[in-house]
Amino acid sequence: MSAVPPPEGPDGGADEQPSISDEQWAAFLREAAEGDGAAAPKEPSARARMVERRLRDRFEAEQAEPKARKPKRRPFGERARAAIPWTAAAAVVLVGAYQQNLLSWGGPPASGPAKAVALPEGGVTDGDQCGVKGYHHFPLPAAASSPAPKSTGVPTGPQLALGSYGYARLSPRTPGRFTIELLFAPGPKGSLKVARTLGGEGAAVEIEGPHGLVGGAHGLPVTWTPAARADAEDKTRIELNGGPGAEVSLPVQALCPGYDGNAVMKNLQAPIDSSNTITGQPAYTLTVSVRDPAIGELRTSVGLPAGGNLLSVNNLEPDGP
Repeated sequence: MSAVPPPEGPDGGADEQPSISDEQWAAFLREAAEGDGAAAPKEPSARARMVERRLRDRFEAEQAEPKARKPKRRPFGERARAAIPWTAAAAVVLVGAYQQNLLSWGGPPASGPAKAVALPEGGVTDGDQCGVKGYHHFPLPAAASSPAPKSTGVPTGPQLALGSYGYARLSPRTPGRFTIELLFAPGPKGSLKVARTLGGEGAAVEIEGPHGLVGGAHGLPVTWTPAARADAEDKTRIELNGGPGAEVSLPVQALCPGYDGNAVMKNLQAPIDSSNTITGQPAYTLTVSVRDPAIGELRTSVGLPAGGNLLSVNNLEPDGP
Protein backbone atom coordinates (compact mmCIF):
# COMPACT_ATOMS: atom_id res chain seq x y z
CA MET A 1 0.00 0.00 0.00
CA SER A 2 1.57 3.25 -1.21
CA ALA A 3 1.18 6.54 0.57
CA VAL A 4 -0.34 9.39 -1.39
CA PRO A 5 1.73 12.60 -1.17
CA PRO A 6 -0.06 15.34 0.74
CA PRO A 7 -1.56 18.10 -1.29
CA GLU A 8 -0.02 21.52 -1.13
CA GLY A 9 -1.80 24.27 0.76
CA PRO A 10 -2.70 27.73 -0.51
CA ASP A 11 0.74 29.04 0.51
CA GLY A 12 2.52 26.29 -1.39
CA GLY A 13 3.39 24.21 1.74
CA ALA A 14 2.04 20.96 3.00
CA ASP A 15 -1.54 20.93 4.31
CA GLU A 16 -1.79 20.66 8.13
CA GLN A 17 -4.51 17.95 7.89
CA PRO A 18 -3.11 15.31 5.50
CA SER A 19 -5.67 13.25 3.61
CA ILE A 20 -5.62 9.44 3.43
CA SER A 21 -6.37 7.22 0.51
CA ASP A 22 -9.50 5.16 0.10
CA GLU A 23 -7.45 2.02 0.57
CA GLN A 24 -6.13 3.25 3.93
CA TRP A 25 -9.63 4.22 5.12
CA ALA A 26 -11.05 0.84 4.08
CA ALA A 27 -8.23 -0.95 5.90
CA PHE A 28 -8.92 1.05 9.05
CA LEU A 29 -12.65 0.19 8.98
CA ARG A 30 -11.82 -3.47 8.41
CA GLU A 31 -9.40 -3.65 11.37
CA ALA A 32 -11.90 -1.87 13.67
CA ALA A 33 -14.63 -4.34 12.75
CA GLU A 34 -12.39 -7.38 13.25
CA GLY A 35 -11.10 -6.12 16.65
CA ASP A 36 -14.63 -5.30 17.91
CA GLY A 37 -13.51 -1.73 18.49
CA ALA A 38 -10.59 -2.75 20.75
CA ALA A 39 -8.18 -0.64 18.77
CA ALA A 40 -10.29 2.46 19.15
CA PRO A 41 -8.87 4.95 21.62
CA LYS A 42 -10.54 4.97 25.03
CA GLU A 43 -11.24 8.03 27.12
CA PRO A 44 -9.59 7.78 30.62
CA SER A 45 -11.97 7.60 33.56
CA ALA A 46 -12.57 10.55 35.92
CA ARG A 47 -10.60 8.85 38.74
CA ALA A 48 -7.64 8.23 36.45
CA ARG A 49 -7.64 11.87 35.39
CA MET A 50 -7.77 12.99 39.03
CA VAL A 51 -4.80 10.79 40.02
CA GLU A 52 -2.86 11.93 36.99
CA ARG A 53 -3.51 15.60 37.83
CA ARG A 54 -2.48 15.09 41.47
CA LEU A 55 0.79 13.42 40.49
CA ARG A 56 1.50 16.16 37.95
CA ASP A 57 0.86 18.91 40.52
CA ARG A 58 3.18 17.22 43.04
CA PHE A 59 5.93 16.81 40.45
CA GLU A 60 5.65 20.49 39.43
CA ALA A 61 5.77 21.58 43.11
CA GLU A 62 8.90 19.50 43.77
CA GLN A 63 10.58 20.93 40.71
CA ALA A 64 9.71 24.50 41.76
CA GLU A 65 10.98 24.01 45.41
CA PRO A 66 14.67 24.98 45.77
CA LYS A 67 16.86 22.12 47.00
CA ALA A 68 18.80 22.59 50.27
CA ARG A 69 22.46 23.09 49.64
CA LYS A 70 25.01 21.00 51.50
CA PRO A 71 27.43 23.25 53.38
CA LYS A 72 30.89 23.19 52.02
CA ARG A 73 33.31 21.32 54.34
CA ARG A 74 36.21 23.42 55.56
CA PRO A 75 39.75 22.13 55.05
CA PHE A 76 41.24 20.11 57.92
CA GLY A 77 43.94 22.67 58.66
CA GLU A 78 41.39 25.46 59.03
CA ARG A 79 39.26 23.34 61.37
CA ALA A 80 42.32 22.42 63.46
CA ARG A 81 43.33 26.07 63.84
CA ALA A 82 39.80 26.97 64.92
CA ALA A 83 39.87 24.26 67.62
CA ILE A 84 43.17 25.38 69.20
CA PRO A 85 41.70 28.11 71.50
CA TRP A 86 39.01 25.73 72.79
CA THR A 87 41.55 22.96 73.38
CA ALA A 88 43.82 25.32 75.31
CA ALA A 89 40.93 26.54 77.46
CA ALA A 90 39.87 22.97 78.24
CA ALA A 91 43.45 22.08 79.21
CA VAL A 92 43.60 25.02 81.66
CA VAL A 93 40.32 23.93 83.26
CA LEU A 94 41.48 20.31 83.60
CA VAL A 95 44.83 21.26 85.14
CA GLY A 96 43.12 23.55 87.66
CA ALA A 97 40.60 20.87 88.57
CA TYR A 98 43.40 18.33 89.05
CA GLN A 99 45.38 20.67 91.31
CA GLN A 100 42.27 21.19 93.45
CA ASN A 101 41.72 17.42 93.55
CA LEU A 102 38.36 17.67 91.79
CA LEU A 103 39.16 14.92 89.31
CA SER A 104 39.74 11.27 89.89
CA TRP A 105 40.58 8.52 87.41
CA GLY A 106 40.51 4.86 88.26
CA GLY A 107 40.02 5.15 92.01
CA PRO A 108 39.99 7.38 95.08
CA PRO A 109 41.94 10.65 95.05
CA ALA A 110 45.67 10.58 95.91
CA SER A 111 45.40 13.58 98.24
CA GLY A 112 42.91 16.01 99.70
CA PRO A 113 42.00 19.63 98.96
CA ALA A 114 43.81 22.68 100.30
CA LYS A 115 41.15 23.27 102.94
CA ALA A 116 40.02 21.67 106.19
CA VAL A 117 37.52 18.86 105.55
CA ALA A 118 35.96 16.25 107.80
CA LEU A 119 37.18 12.68 107.34
CA PRO A 120 34.64 9.84 107.02
CA GLU A 121 36.09 7.87 109.95
CA GLY A 122 36.51 10.88 112.22
CA GLY A 123 38.82 13.83 112.51
CA VAL A 124 39.43 16.95 110.40
CA THR A 125 42.26 17.51 107.94
CA ASP A 126 44.78 20.36 108.20
CA GLY A 127 44.43 21.22 104.51
CA ASP A 128 44.01 24.92 105.28
CA GLN A 129 47.57 24.90 106.73
CA CYS A 130 49.29 23.35 103.71
CA GLY A 131 52.79 24.78 103.24
CA VAL A 132 52.93 26.36 106.71
CA LYS A 133 56.21 25.66 108.50
CA GLY A 134 56.19 24.53 112.13
CA TYR A 135 52.41 24.07 112.30
CA HIS A 136 51.00 21.81 115.04
CA HIS A 137 47.37 21.53 116.04
CA PHE A 138 48.36 21.20 119.69
CA PRO A 139 50.82 23.96 120.65
CA LEU A 140 54.13 22.15 121.13
CA PRO A 141 57.49 23.41 122.40
CA ALA A 142 60.21 23.98 119.82
CA ALA A 143 62.06 20.89 121.03
CA ALA A 144 59.12 18.72 119.90
CA SER A 145 60.23 19.13 116.27
CA SER A 146 63.87 18.26 117.02
CA PRO A 147 65.57 14.88 117.43
CA ALA A 148 65.17 13.57 120.97
CA PRO A 149 68.29 12.78 123.00
CA LYS A 150 69.16 9.12 123.30
CA SER A 151 67.53 7.43 126.26
CA THR A 152 69.68 7.14 129.39
CA GLY A 153 67.42 4.80 131.31
CA VAL A 154 63.95 4.87 132.83
CA PRO A 155 61.95 7.94 131.80
CA THR A 156 61.24 10.38 134.57
CA GLY A 157 57.67 10.99 133.52
CA PRO A 158 54.97 9.91 131.09
CA GLN A 159 56.34 9.28 127.61
CA LEU A 160 55.00 8.65 124.12
CA ALA A 161 56.94 6.61 121.55
CA LEU A 162 56.48 5.42 117.97
CA GLY A 163 56.09 1.66 117.75
CA SER A 164 55.89 1.55 113.94
CA TYR A 165 54.37 3.42 111.04
CA GLY A 166 53.70 2.66 107.39
CA TYR A 167 51.54 3.36 104.37
CA ALA A 168 49.35 0.89 102.47
CA ARG A 169 46.55 0.84 99.90
CA LEU A 170 44.68 -2.46 100.03
CA SER A 171 42.96 -2.19 96.63
CA PRO A 172 42.53 0.27 93.74
CA ARG A 173 39.00 1.01 94.97
CA THR A 174 39.98 1.94 98.52
CA PRO A 175 41.99 4.98 99.59
CA GLY A 176 45.43 4.48 101.04
CA ARG A 177 46.22 5.27 104.66
CA PHE A 178 49.11 5.75 107.07
CA THR A 179 48.96 3.52 110.13
CA ILE A 180 50.86 4.72 113.21
CA GLU A 181 51.39 2.62 116.34
CA LEU A 182 51.81 4.57 119.57
CA LEU A 183 53.38 3.27 122.78
CA PHE A 184 52.75 4.89 126.17
CA ALA A 185 55.03 4.75 129.22
CA PRO A 186 53.89 6.17 132.57
CA GLY A 187 57.30 6.83 134.10
CA PRO A 188 59.20 5.50 137.13
CA LYS A 189 56.19 5.04 139.39
CA GLY A 190 52.45 5.23 139.41
CA SER A 191 50.30 4.61 136.38
CA LEU A 192 48.83 6.63 133.56
CA LYS A 193 45.07 6.43 133.27
CA VAL A 194 43.94 8.18 130.10
CA ALA A 195 40.55 8.44 128.47
CA ARG A 196 40.08 6.07 125.58
CA THR A 197 39.39 9.12 123.41
CA LEU A 198 42.50 10.89 124.83
CA GLY A 199 40.77 13.74 126.58
CA GLY A 200 37.95 13.68 124.03
CA GLU A 201 40.25 15.32 121.48
CA GLY A 202 41.78 12.29 119.82
CA ALA A 203 45.25 12.42 118.29
CA ALA A 204 46.89 15.01 116.04
CA VAL A 205 49.27 14.03 113.23
CA GLU A 206 51.41 16.39 111.15
CA ILE A 207 53.81 15.58 108.30
CA GLU A 208 56.18 18.41 107.41
CA GLY A 209 58.65 18.68 104.56
CA PRO A 210 61.28 21.28 103.62
CA HIS A 211 58.57 23.56 102.26
CA GLY A 212 56.12 23.31 105.15
CA LEU A 213 53.16 21.10 106.01
CA VAL A 214 52.69 18.18 103.65
CA GLY A 215 49.63 16.76 105.36
CA GLY A 216 47.96 16.17 108.67
CA ALA A 217 44.76 15.95 110.66
CA HIS A 218 43.49 16.36 114.20
CA GLY A 219 40.71 14.79 116.22
CA LEU A 220 41.69 11.38 114.85
CA PRO A 221 40.14 8.44 116.68
CA VAL A 222 42.42 6.03 118.54
CA THR A 223 42.12 2.26 118.35
CA TRP A 224 43.50 0.53 121.44
CA THR A 225 44.99 -2.94 121.31
CA PRO A 226 42.73 -5.82 122.44
CA ALA A 227 44.52 -5.96 125.80
CA ALA A 228 43.32 -2.44 126.61
CA ARG A 229 40.13 -2.72 128.59
CA ALA A 230 38.14 0.28 129.66
CA ASP A 231 36.98 0.75 133.22
CA ALA A 232 33.69 2.19 134.40
CA GLU A 233 34.91 5.68 133.48
CA ASP A 234 35.81 4.52 129.95
CA LYS A 235 39.50 5.02 130.66
CA THR A 236 42.54 2.90 129.90
CA ARG A 237 45.15 2.27 132.58
CA ILE A 238 48.79 2.14 131.48
CA GLU A 239 50.97 0.43 134.08
CA LEU A 240 54.71 0.64 134.79
CA ASN A 241 55.50 -2.68 133.12
CA GLY A 242 54.21 -1.45 129.79
CA GLY A 243 50.67 -0.77 128.92
CA PRO A 244 48.50 -1.27 125.91
CA GLY A 245 49.35 0.48 122.70
CA ALA A 246 47.18 2.62 120.49
CA GLU A 247 46.83 2.85 116.74
CA VAL A 248 46.07 5.98 114.73
CA SER A 249 45.05 5.94 111.08
CA LEU A 250 45.70 8.90 108.78
CA PRO A 251 43.82 8.62 105.43
CA VAL A 252 45.56 9.74 102.26
CA GLN A 253 42.93 12.50 101.91
CA ALA A 254 44.75 14.25 104.76
CA LEU A 255 47.68 14.94 102.44
CA CYS A 256 47.96 18.33 100.77
CA PRO A 257 47.13 18.55 97.03
CA GLY A 258 49.68 16.99 94.72
CA TYR A 259 51.24 14.60 97.26
CA ASP A 260 51.25 10.84 96.81
CA GLY A 261 51.09 8.46 99.76
CA ASN A 262 53.93 6.21 98.60
CA ALA A 263 56.24 9.17 97.91
CA VAL A 264 55.47 10.69 101.32
CA MET A 265 56.15 7.40 103.05
CA LYS A 266 59.51 7.13 101.32
CA ASN A 267 60.46 10.59 102.59
CA LEU A 268 59.45 9.64 106.13
CA GLN A 269 62.13 6.95 106.24
CA ALA A 270 65.72 7.71 107.21
CA PRO A 271 68.32 7.17 104.47
CA ILE A 272 70.52 4.10 104.80
CA ASP A 273 73.67 2.82 103.12
CA SER A 274 74.41 -0.57 101.59
CA SER A 275 74.88 -2.12 105.03
CA ASN A 276 71.48 -0.81 106.26
CA THR A 277 73.16 1.78 108.49
CA ILE A 278 71.19 5.00 108.97
CA THR A 279 73.13 7.86 107.44
CA GLY A 280 70.92 10.87 108.22
CA GLN A 281 67.51 12.20 109.14
CA PRO A 282 64.32 11.59 107.15
CA ALA A 283 63.41 14.27 104.60
CA TYR A 284 59.92 14.58 106.14
CA THR A 285 59.11 14.85 109.84
CA LEU A 286 56.19 12.92 111.29
CA THR A 287 54.84 14.32 114.57
CA VAL A 288 52.07 12.74 116.65
CA SER A 289 50.68 14.47 119.74
CA VAL A 290 47.94 13.74 122.26
CA ARG A 291 46.43 15.71 125.11
CA ASP A 292 44.73 14.35 128.21
CA PRO A 293 44.32 15.77 131.76
CA ALA A 294 45.77 12.57 133.25
CA ILE A 295 49.14 13.37 131.67
CA GLY A 296 49.47 16.63 133.57
CA GLU A 297 48.24 15.04 136.80
CA LEU A 298 50.88 12.30 136.59
CA ARG A 299 53.64 14.85 135.97
CA THR A 300 52.60 16.77 139.06
CA SER A 301 52.39 13.60 141.17
CA VAL A 302 56.02 12.64 140.43
CA GLY A 303 57.30 16.17 141.09
CA LEU A 304 58.05 17.14 137.51
CA PRO A 305 57.85 20.73 136.28
CA ALA A 306 54.52 21.64 134.78
CA GLY A 307 54.55 20.47 131.21
CA GLY A 308 50.89 20.68 130.41
CA ASN A 309 48.74 17.77 129.41
CA LEU A 310 50.61 17.09 126.19
CA LEU A 311 52.71 14.18 124.93
CA SER A 312 54.33 14.16 121.50
CA VAL A 313 56.73 12.04 119.47
CA ASN A 314 58.40 12.32 116.07
CA ASN A 315 60.20 10.02 113.63
CA LEU A 316 63.59 11.76 113.83
CA GLU A 317 66.62 9.70 114.82
CA PRO A 318 67.87 10.43 118.37
CA ASP A 319 70.95 12.58 118.79
CA GLY A 320 74.13 11.44 120.46
CA PRO A 321 76.39 8.41 120.22
